[in-house]
Amino acid sequence: MKLMKLDAWRRARFAEPLPPMRTCQDWAATGAIPAVKRGKTWFVDIEREARQSGLDQLDEILNGTKKAS
Repeated sequence: MKLMKLDAWRRARFAEPLPPMRTCQDWAATGAIPAVKRGKTWFVDIEREARQSGLDQLDEILNGTKKAS
Protein backbone atom coordinates (compact mmCIF):
# COMPACT_ATOMS: atom_id res chain seq x y z
CA MET A 1 0.00 0.00 0.00
CA LYS A 2 1.47 3.34 -1.07
CA LEU A 3 0.03 6.30 0.76
CA MET A 4 0.07 9.99 -0.22
CA LYS A 5 -1.06 12.82 2.03
CA LEU A 6 -4.48 14.03 1.01
CA ASP A 7 -3.32 17.58 0.29
CA ALA A 8 -0.46 16.34 -1.93
CA TRP A 9 -2.93 14.06 -3.75
CA ARG A 10 -5.33 16.98 -4.24
CA ARG A 11 -2.58 19.14 -5.74
CA ALA A 12 -1.36 16.32 -8.01
CA ARG A 13 -4.82 15.26 -9.18
CA PHE A 14 -6.52 18.60 -9.91
CA ALA A 15 -5.69 21.75 -11.83
CA GLU A 16 -6.64 25.16 -10.50
CA PRO A 17 -9.06 25.79 -8.99
CA LEU A 18 -8.43 22.99 -6.50
CA PRO A 19 -11.40 21.50 -4.70
CA PRO A 20 -11.55 22.67 -1.08
CA MET A 21 -9.60 20.53 1.39
CA ARG A 22 -12.83 19.97 3.34
CA THR A 23 -14.45 18.46 0.24
CA CYS A 24 -11.51 16.08 -0.20
CA GLN A 25 -11.75 15.11 3.48
CA ASP A 26 -15.45 14.35 2.97
CA TRP A 27 -14.59 12.18 -0.05
CA ALA A 28 -12.08 10.28 2.08
CA ALA A 29 -14.49 9.86 4.99
CA THR A 30 -17.33 8.58 2.80
CA GLY A 31 -15.13 6.22 0.78
CA ALA A 32 -15.46 8.12 -2.49
CA ILE A 33 -11.68 7.92 -2.67
CA PRO A 34 -9.62 5.09 -1.16
CA ALA A 35 -8.14 6.72 1.93
CA VAL A 36 -7.13 5.96 5.51
CA LYS A 37 -6.82 8.27 8.46
CA ARG A 38 -3.72 8.07 10.65
CA GLY A 39 -4.11 10.32 13.66
CA LYS A 40 -5.55 13.54 12.27
CA THR A 41 -4.10 13.13 8.78
CA TRP A 42 -5.81 11.58 5.76
CA PHE A 43 -3.77 9.56 3.25
CA VAL A 44 -4.91 8.34 -0.17
CA ASP A 45 -4.01 4.78 -1.13
CA ILE A 46 -2.65 5.60 -4.57
CA GLU A 47 -2.35 1.96 -5.63
CA ARG A 48 -6.06 1.32 -4.95
CA GLU A 49 -6.99 4.58 -6.64
CA ALA A 50 -5.10 3.53 -9.77
CA ARG A 51 -7.22 0.35 -9.91
CA GLN A 52 -10.53 2.23 -9.76
CA SER A 53 -12.59 2.25 -12.93
CA GLY A 54 -14.72 5.25 -12.01
CA LEU A 55 -17.85 3.09 -11.89
CA ASP A 56 -18.82 2.54 -8.25
CA GLN A 57 -20.67 -0.77 -8.70
CA LEU A 58 -17.92 -2.27 -10.84
CA ASP A 59 -15.23 -1.18 -8.37
CA GLU A 60 -17.19 -2.74 -5.49
CA ILE A 61 -17.34 -6.07 -7.33
CA LEU A 62 -13.70 -6.03 -8.47
CA ASN A 63 -12.36 -4.98 -5.06
CA GLY A 64 -14.65 -7.27 -3.08
CA THR A 65 -16.15 -4.35 -1.17
CA LYS A 66 -19.77 -4.75 -2.23
CA LYS A 67 -21.96 -3.71 0.65
CA ALA A 68 -24.83 -5.90 1.74
CA SER A 69 -28.24 -4.54 0.70
